[in-house]
Amino acid sequence: MTLISVVMCTFDREVMARRTIASVYAQRLADGHAFEMIVVDNTPDANARAWVESLSGLEPPLRYVHEARSGISHARNAGVAAARGQFIAFIDDDETAEPDWLANLHRALLAHEADMGTGPVLPVFENKPALGWDPTPFFFGKREAMATGGTLQAARTGNIMLRVATCFDGTPPFDPRLGRSGGEDTEFTHGLYRKGRKIIWVADATVHEFWPQSKASLPAFLRRKLVTARNTTHVRIAWAPRPVSTFLAVAVKALAQLVVFSPLAAASYPFSRQFYARNAMQVMSALGKLTFWQRAGYYGGSGGGT
Repeated sequence: MTLISVVMCTFDREVMARRTIASVYAQRLADGHAFEMIVVDNTPDANARAWVESLSGLEPPLRYVHEARSGISHARNAGVAAARGQFIAFIDDDETAEPDWLANLHRALLAHEADMGTGPVLPVFENKPALGWDPTPFFFGKREAMATGGTLQAARTGNIMLRVATCFDGTPPFDPRLGRSGGEDTEFTHGLYRKGRKIIWVADATVHEFWPQSKASLPAFLRRKLVTARNTTHVRIAWAPRPVSTFLAVAVKALAQLVVFSPLAAASYPFSRQFYARNAMQVMSALGKLTFWQRAGYYGGSGGGT
């Protein structure tokens, strides 16, 4: 029997987390395959325990883990420690999975002899017309255009499956120092890539992520871009054989971005929010690269996805 452990970390998101759980329990798996679901509650007072335990009728039984230490890294590590499967999949508590999500991830790992796989995370906006701009184009890049089996150098844990035998060695995989700023998943998965593990794109392993107005607003989106650029640059430099040379190359590119896109952002601001957003994203990306050492508390106390 092949067992897949599905880990969902959560922090004060009962309504959305219930939807996530329902989508996991609606998974279609082939004979000889089973899953378990682990809910890691990252609130200090274990306030998810009551509603998780109210779902006691689910089969297989929902497993509850309380991780009182604040931060997404501690929560993910607790989920890994509790997992009993040969494969571990992560999903965020503001996401829902399509019915063949687990089956497609697992099938692709076997077919492509990969150690981990990740797939599309499609946005679901609370009220996109009220935002005053369209974030949708920023969710689709080169990775999303890849066919299943295309190789990657890192992955995020909002939609991922990993082989336990080749990806975990018994030590906590996610760095607690990055638990408030994010980037712990990029650091972990890129580290595995550097050690020779194979990461693939799985085009039909889809989850849907809910974006409330507060998260999808343009200021929030720009801040997220800044944090993401900091995190990816931090990982790139941390693993570089020549960190100083790597940072200098990154800095040159970032300064060029600022020179080109800062005036375009300023000029477009009064006339087109969409054109401004496109240029401002480049500006925030550049600023993130130049300030990669700053570890802002983007996640607050949350153990769930943001």
